[in-house]
Amino acid sequence: MTEPTRYSTPPVVLPDRSDQREPVPVAGCAGCRELAGVRDRARAGGDWTTVADCNVLMRRHPEGH
Repeated sequence: MTEPTRYSTPPVVLPDRSDQREPVPVAGCAGCRELAGVRDRARAGGDWTTVADCNVLMRRHPEGH
């Protein structure tokens, strides 16, 4: 087992991706359309984790087309 950190560490700096656009569904793809629908419902309900998950899946989904 490792010893816990006993000193102050600098904060983790995450990249700012607020300027990136959300992925759009591929025309004619039922999977993309379903993910977009889930994302819209999650956003309406304030479920930002699901919104982010849908965006990741939509970005990776075109590899299967």
